[in-house]
Formats: sequence, structure tokens, C-alpha cells
Amino acid sequence: MRYIVGSAAAVTVFALATVAGAQLVQKGIEVRPVNAEVVMKDKAFHITQGESTKGIMLIAGSQANIRLRNEDTVAHEFVSTLLYNLPFQVMGSGTFVKAPKAAGIRVDPGQTVVLSFEVPYDSKEFQDLYEVFFCNIHGTMHGDKMRGEILVLDQRGEIGGG
Repeated sequence: MRYIVGSAAAVTVFALATVAGAQLVQKGIEVRPVNAEVVMKDKAFHITQGESTKGIMLIAGSQANIRLRNEDTVAHEFVSTLLYNLPFQVMGSGTFVKAPKAAGIRVDPGQTVVLSFEVPYDSKEFQDLYEVFFCNIHGTMHGDKMRGEILVLDQRGEIGGG
């Protein structure tokens, strides 16, 4: 997996989930700092906290905590290729979703959940500079507004560019 190597502001990022079986935590929700927030509204993803309006930046080896708020009148899904073989935890009321080569969580209207996971380093299973996320219901077609990118930064290695 290729990563951008260099310094980046300490971006403590989000909470994602486990593909092989997301762990749902509904009672006694553990409070964790949220590094990114994605609001689902008007059949579009709106990143209200995080790195950019199009995507989310994560630091390899860090804990990611992503809050997902569904302000729409229909259920939406946050599904990512990053979560396919990655254990994750879900805090709140959501439904585990598995798609071909992706996994995530379905969030009903008016609900908020937090996805938590450890961002992987370069390995055989995770070999991309970025991953994608989408709504498996309203984000599978080109041009749909329920799509985004997750950029993974690796801060290990040399400093400088020589």
C-alpha cells in the first residue's frame, strides 16, 4: 500500500467498523473524541468535521472515530472498501452492512452512530493510497452525491524529500 509520507497536523480521526462482524455498543456508550463527522442529508454526504468537503484524512496507526448523522427522511449507509477486512466498533443504533469488497453501517433516519477502528498501515490487505466510501443505496452510480474518499497518511519514514 502506498501512503503519503510526511508531517501532517495531528489528525485524530474517526471511528470505523469491523467487516468480519462489527461490534455494536448500544448501552453505556463510551465517549471518544470524534475526529470526523459525516451528515447524511438530501441524499448527499456532508463532511462537517474532518479534512475536506470531498473526503476524510486518516493517519495510519491512529484510532479513527467517525460520527455518522442521518438527518434525512430515509435510511442511508456508510460503506467503505477500507472496512472490508478491518475490525470496527459501532457505538449507537445501526445495522451492519456487507457489500462486495466493502462493509459498513446502515443508519436509520434521525439516528447518530460512531464508527471506531484502528487505521491500518501498508500491508498485503491494504495497498491503496486512498479508499472510498459510499451509500450502498444512493451512491453506487457515477455522479451520485453519496460518495467520498478516505486518504490514509503514513507518518513513518524519512523527513524531507531528497
